[in-house]
This record gives sequence, C-alpha cells and structure tokens, in this order.
Amino acid sequence: QLLYVGQVANTWADLYPFTYWRGTEQDCASRRLLSEHEQYRVRRACYRIWLYDLAFHTANFGRYTRLQPPVIRSRAALLRAWPTRELGELLDLQSMMRAVLELFVCPSDGTVIHRHKERYGEMPLISLFHPSGQKSLRYDNNKYMRTAQYSEVWEGWGGDVEHYYVVEDMLKIHPGQMMELYEFVVNGKGLLPMLDGMTMESNKAAVKAFVASLGDWFDNNGETLGETVRFVISERGEEEVGGWGDLVLE
Repeated sequence: QLLYVGQVANTWADLYPFTYWRGTEQDCASRRLLSEHEQYRVRRACYRIWLYDLAFHTANFGRYTRLQPPVIRSRAALLRAWPTRELGELLDLQSMMRAVLELFVCPSDGTVIHRHKERYGEMPLISLFHPSGQKSLRYDNNKYMRTAQYSEVWEGWGGDVEHYYVVEDMLKIHPGQMMELYEFVVNGKGLLPMLDGMTMESNKAAVKAFVASLGDWFDNNGETLGETVRFVISERGEEEVGGWGDLVLE
C-alpha cells in the first residue's frame, strides 16, 4: 500500500509539468522537468490531499453536514498543522488535478466539440462517435443517471454550469483513484477493481460506473478542501495572494 501511494505521488510529479506549462506556444517552450525540491513539494502536497480525502471525502460527510460547525472545525483541525505556504501548495496541486479532470476524465460538451473540430473539421459529431448513425443517450437532469433525452455529444459531461458541479464532485476522489481514471481514459491502461470484467461502451460510461460504485453520498456534494484551506487562512488573519503557494519556483 505504501509503495502504491508513493508511485502515484511520483506519477503526479511527472505529470505536473505537462499541465502547468500547457496551452500557448510560449507555455510549451518554457516547459521543463521539475527540480528535486519541486518534485518533493508535489509529492508532499499529494500525500496531504490524499489524507484529507480519506478523512473527509467519505460517506460519513454527506451534503447536509458539510456546513455544520463541528464538521468545519474537524476539517480545519487537520489543516492547522501545516504552514500557510504549504496550504497554498495543496490548492496549487488541486488546480492541476482539476485541469486533468476537465481536460481528460470528464470534459465538458464544449471541450469535446472544440477537440473534435480541431481534429476533424466540420465532420458531424454523430459520425465520429456513432458510425451507425444512431444518436447517443445523454445524461441530463441528474449527472449520473440515464434519461430518455438525446444528444450528439457522447463523451461530454454537460454545459458550463452542469460540468462545473461534476468536477467539484470528482475532486473528492483521492489522487490514486484519479490517476487510475486518467490512465484508463488517456492510455487505456489498467482498470479500477470495481470495473473489472464490465464491458464499457465509452470512457464516460466507465467513469460513470466508477462514480455509481461510490454510493449516493458522492453526487451533488462537492469537495471541501478548498474552502477549508481558505477558512484556516482567514483564521490566521492572512489572505490568499496569487502565486503564494506555487509548487514551481520560476
């Protein structure tokens, strides 16, 4: 188990530069490997996020308890042990994990359409995802339940508002689960144990099956790490400032 956690943390450190320096040509030209100290800080942030997830992103903390004062104090007690800058590092790595979710694991409809146009021009999405010409089922109303509505967007997870809440939910999974989903969606590697032996019609179906295996508490119950970090910082009379918790030292 310890070896697995360490391997996952190393993988996040390896992936970090490709997400941090991503987008413009200038970003790509600036990309480099992380220094040993930067890698250490990424791994440390990964371990701490993992610890927080195991402690507070569980069925014991449903959507109706997250704002209760005893629960807030319990979450804050864990984070108070770490200096403010290191709390900022948690948010820095979490923003990178958010990008991985948004770009690969559960992209929005807009991201899917944009990516499709870059690759295939104006070819209809229906031709790409369903050569048979059959329209695909879309998941509306409830993010994780199939409905009778239809859409040509197969892998997309909804428009901007719906997608935002999907990502907020998905940020509750621990770094190991997130990395396994990333490896499955991007590289076709591995499969989470609860999906073993199941036939998946798409990457989205696999991710949805994983989410369903977590239970009802997971839906519409966004992550709490970000708000708890800001709560602790405000307790200290400090403010969040851009770059204050950067993992990369430029």
